[in-house]
Amino acid sequence: MESKSTYGAIRRNPRLVRYYPYTTGNSSAVKEEMKKEVIQLGVKLSVSVVESMFLLCDDIRTMLFFCYKLWRGYNPRPYPVLERLLRVMHCVYLRDIKPKKRVFKNYGQSVQWRLISTTWEDFSNGVMVMHRLVRILRRKGRSYDDRLLFSAIEKYKQVLKRLDDKLRSKKNVSEKNGFMRETIEPNIYDLWKSIFDEEAKETTYTLKEIRNSIISGIFDPISGKPIHRKIRALPSHTPYILGIDFPKQELKEEVVKLGIELSLLVAQSMFFMRDDDYRSTLWFYLKLWIDATKDRDQDSPVAERLLYVNYDIKPKDKEFENDDARWVQSKVIRTTRKDFAAGIRDLDRLVTILRGEGSYSDGREITSRIEEALKRIDDKLRCTKKNSEENGFAREVMESNILEVWRSLFDKNAKEAWKPRVMRRIVSLTDICKPLLEKTL
Repeated sequence: MESKSTYGAIRRNPRLVRYYPYTTGNSSAVKEEMKKEVIQLGVKLSVSVVESMFLLCDDIRTMLFFCYKLWRGYNPRPYPVLERLLRVMHCVYLRDIKPKKRVFKNYGQSVQWRLISTTWEDFSNGVMVMHRLVRILRRKGRSYDDRLLFSAIEKYKQVLKRLDDKLRSKKNVSEKNGFMRETIEPNIYDLWKSIFDEEAKETTYTLKEIRNSIISGIFDPISGKPIHRKIRALPSHTPYILGIDFPKQELKEEVVKLGIELSLLVAQSMFFMRDDDYRSTLWFYLKLWIDATKDRDQDSPVAERLLYVNYDIKPKDKEFENDDARWVQSKVIRTTRKDFAAGIRDLDRLVTILRGEGSYSDGREITSRIEEALKRIDDKLRCTKKNSEENGFAREVMESNILEVWRSLFDKNAKEAWKPRVMRRIVSLTDICKPLLEKTL
């Protein structure tokens, strides 16, 4: 079963351009930078495997069966990632562990097995995701765009960090047993640095001829022995990262972030106009709602969530000011209306696509249009930042509240519960705009 992604803290770049460290060159250069980082991550994964071997080496049977499960548990084919892990295991076992003549307990269990068993899912996901990254980056075509690969790499780093944190809790034990990270890392890097080389592909096939001797050298002590029952019981995992649902789920996360950004820009506009005339604030809010909901034969999930933006915006005075309707601030805000309408329309369309089971192949094009619209709005509102904040606009505070509203966007269980809330907010919107309508009449 694939594990699900969760929405984390939303970080905003002031210029509305997401930070992708690989977007400074052409596609080929971007891919090369990713390959370099994946090599380093492969080294980190291997170091964690080695550290677990040193933790388990008080019982050789446990250690070898764990290595065998990790190596053989995925696919019998000699994949490049698995071949390198096998060579790392073999080298460490013959050079650092076997010569010390550690205890071989029949049907025994390492003292550290309880800890290592908690790392199994991270190890399992670590090997599989690394295999996926290498396979994708070895291809000539572009099966994933750079954003998805960057997101996958960032999420993969978190997998390795969790793994490292668990193993570091017994750092004193592994080092006492002979684990020396600084000495081991350079040797492991020499194995991984060629994983994307064309010549290395041929070398990998050549390894098939010597892999039998490697397998024999490390796994002969457990050959024909019944596998450790607790290791046999370790479950298989299908990681979320770069899995079947990964592109769609990542797009959903981007939509949530774009929705939050849209809401914050609406709020900034309203706080800015609040200083001049609260009536102009209400007009802006009402027109946004009309633009978002007109000519629609279904509900607008985006407009429904924008209903919550006005929660903290109250008029300064009970009476309307500037009765002659000369609203200075509204002149600035009027220039954003077209982009707001376009952003809401495209975001609604994308939500509808992602809520269905159909194709979302044009999702990246739509998100690009939304980002461009929000960037234009942000550029126009840059001059309003000081006034908005003086009038009470606090991005960090509002961001956490708005996140709670948007995180349920694709939650089917929350959909039914959401409708009564929307109706209450529509009634509230009517009450809010009542003074405006009465004044107009």
